[in-house]
Amino acid sequence: MNYKVLRFWPAIAFAIAINFPLASHAQADFTDERLNGLELEYVGKDLSGGKASVYLDLSYFNLFASHQKGWNGGDGVYSTTLPDGNTFWSFGDSFFGLISEFRNRTRPANLPRNAAMIQTGEHSYRNFVVLNEYCSTDPNDRDRYYKGKTWLRHPNAKALSQREIDNGSTDSDRFYWPGDATVIWRDGKPILQVLWGSIFGNMNRDETALSEYSLEGTPGDGEYMKLTRLIPNVVEYCGGYGSGIIEAPDGHTYLYGTTGTGGFGSVPIVARTATHDLTSQWEYWIADEKGNFAWQTEIPSETEIMRSDISHGEWVTEPSMMAYGDYYYMVSQDGLNGNIYIYQAKDPWGPFENRKCLYNVPDEQAQTYNTFVHPQLSRTGELVISYNMNAATLVTYHKNGKGEIVEDNSDGFWRNFNAWESADLYQPHFIRVFGWQALFGQPNLGPVTDAGIVEYEKMKH
Repeated sequence: MNYKVLRFWPAIAFAIAINFPLASHAQADFTDERLNGLELEYVGKDLSGGKASVYLDLSYFNLFASHQKGWNGGDGVYSTTLPDGNTFWSFGDSFFGLISEFRNRTRPANLPRNAAMIQTGEHSYRNFVVLNEYCSTDPNDRDRYYKGKTWLRHPNAKALSQREIDNGSTDSDRFYWPGDATVIWRDGKPILQVLWGSIFGNMNRDETALSEYSLEGTPGDGEYMKLTRLIPNVVEYCGGYGSGIIEAPDGHTYLYGTTGTGGFGSVPIVARTATHDLTSQWEYWIADEKGNFAWQTEIPSETEIMRSDISHGEWVTEPSMMAYGDYYYMVSQDGLNGNIYIYQAKDPWGPFENRKCLYNVPDEQAQTYNTFVHPQLSRTGELVISYNMNAATLVTYHKNGKGEIVEDNSDGFWRNFNAWESADLYQPHFIRVFGWQALFGQPNLGPVTDAGIVEYEKMKH
């Protein structure tokens, strides 16, 4: 079946159906007013029994892809619900500058190592307040026009002078890529806490940092999202905990990461904090030599971490977490260009099992990665998942002057600048999965919620 929803209008759901079969799997209810304003395109059923339906969310793709100047593409896309109803978005490497009429970046552009936005609505890209500083907004300053600066610069980044930074150069010796984030209530004030991985060399990581931001005021004023504290090593580094987090009703916040298996692939691991404040004591869910798990405050060794996976050996990349009903769920992509899977557990420490395949991400002329779930965007109980695309190396052939066939390789990274329509690749892409609950024999209990904001309200009161 090919089924495409052109757009949901407030009163009319417009749809085209070709070879419409008897429904054997859950689809979006086009008469549900909660879906008004979304532009969805049906792409198929899930790959674990065909009980769920997957749609491209073109509305959210266009909210990001419509940026023509300033921020115009980024990966590592995290979102966090804020107490005022806004959403905090963080990104890793991000393109700034101008998009040409050919949807590429041949005009002045640069690549800050991280970026952030505050979303205040869903009507247009103008509802996103970019938090990075611009090198220049003067159209006469062509070489620096709407280039950006890294939002949170690593304090040990030393290679660049301030003049180079002001002209649009960005760090390559040391920089931060974002992890997940949470909101806490401390001393009568709301605080946003953001985890970061310290990156050096060939994408090596040796530090987990924590930054804190004031949420007093409103977007655009001097206090809102003001950096109040940066802790370079919030705990002694022992693994990439913080790729995903979930704030549980037991008063702990659980932090998920992955560890290598000693061969190909990685498996998930988990730690937790004593309270929802990420500066409180961390402890680690570690298995002994007999496979018996227990929480420990001692920093685990590499050997201990490698035997402490919480998925029975199933490979996981960048675990992204949510709670729904009586269960916890982990969403992950199976490596670069891999399928998107979802796992279920009764407890936040796992084991996560009952793996279901949701979607096979298309990878034509692109590499796909950075799969994250965004609970607060759910409207009717569907999953909202983002993934990123990076232009892949393109191989073409031509005849040289001797009539010989010669192979040409267009490097994938540089195609982000000069390939036509490449600006539409290096963007967050979104899918909505309707009826996913049926894969686990569970009912639709309504929209997925952000566990963090639920626990924040408990802390506040």
